[in-house]
Amino acid sequence: MSATMLAIAVFSGLVMALVGLILLARRLLLPAGSVRLVVNDQRTLEVPRASKLLEALTAAGIPLASACGGKGTCGQCRIRVVGSAPPPSPAEASLLPADELALGDRLACQVAVREDLSIRVPEEVFGVREWVCRVRSSRCVGTLIKEIVAELPEGERIDFRAGSFVEVTAPPHDTRFRDLPIDDAIRPEWDRLDLWRHGVRSETPATRAYSLANAPSDDRIVMLLVRLATPPALAPDGTPAGVVSTHLFGLEAGDPLSVRGPYGHFFAREGEAEMVFVAGGAGMAPMRSHLLDQLERIGTKRPISFWYGARNRRELFYDALFDGLQATHPNFRWTVALSEPEEGWTGEVGFVHEVLLERYLAHHPHPEACEFYLCGPPLMASATQDML
Repeated sequence: MSATMLAIAVFSGLVMALVGLILLARRLLLPAGSVRLVVNDQRTLEVPRASKLLEALTAAGIPLASACGGKGTCGQCRIRVVGSAPPPSPAEASLLPADELALGDRLACQVAVREDLSIRVPEEVFGVREWVCRVRSSRCVGTLIKEIVAELPEGERIDFRAGSFVEVTAPPHDTRFRDLPIDDAIRPEWDRLDLWRHGVRSETPATRAYSLANAPSDDRIVMLLVRLATPPALAPDGTPAGVVSTHLFGLEAGDPLSVRGPYGHFFAREGEAEMVFVAGGAGMAPMRSHLLDQLERIGTKRPISFWYGARNRRELFYDALFDGLQATHPNFRWTVALSEPEEGWTGEVGFVHEVLLERYLAHHPHPEACEFYLCGPPLMASATQDML
């Protein structure tokens, strides 16, 4: 018995010694106190030593974009360190070009502020606001795409440029697809795809970025096009769907919607060059905003064409809007390409990048002089970039 008690005492002593060493190491490596953080040579902050830069800036009312929630996967919380920058993390090395890393570019979610630091952030961040909006309408415009229109609080307006995005935060939720409010016209396709069995459970808030589909002149609302992130076709039962997109698909008129923004850099250049917009799926959102802004507010006379790709007629929306713009503005034309059209379709057939090349760019006298604006599913975007 005495030997057993001795062994327990020795083991307990070792554990306590290790705990003491860990606490001492933490105190030496992460000393207490605060450090000074200078932002854009305008604001000086006192922040806890070793705190994450993204969290420190957010707490100080400087909310950088971070659609991944600070996980180091979206690359949106980019800042520039003035002076000596800490070594880049693996996430930074994979997301940021080497020449920009050499200039001091880092991701705020990856930087721990251990000493006085001076940084630069995009000036537009100082105009970012947060609102709890109210959903005005929610409707299916495609099999997996919903248009959500939400009103800002009374007296509030969102000042943004076409091509901007906002961040939307979903609260913790447990949502089954079978409980989602889906338009009757879409239900047969959901039956065919066997989507009703899916769902997602989230125990923490989650944030994602969505482009604004409304024109900047329509500044009392936010209009989003949300593509429901479904599990892969061969995924086993229980594979979770998209946390935020599922929540958004469940919203109905009157529900709250937490929005922060605007952010962005997908802006139109000023000039006289021809503009070519190429999109597919929910990539329609920034294009709708851009085209309404260029044609209706700015009144540009630049040649503009819009090329939109969809699978079939069911996935095509806003066609009446663009038909109207084409009839009203001689400098604008738009073309739809369907990859799997129904019988009776008389428009273009094929992938949108191929149709753009064959029907237009191959015969264009100076395609290199055009400005191209691209937004859509990754495969479409990659194929279009390779074509260009």
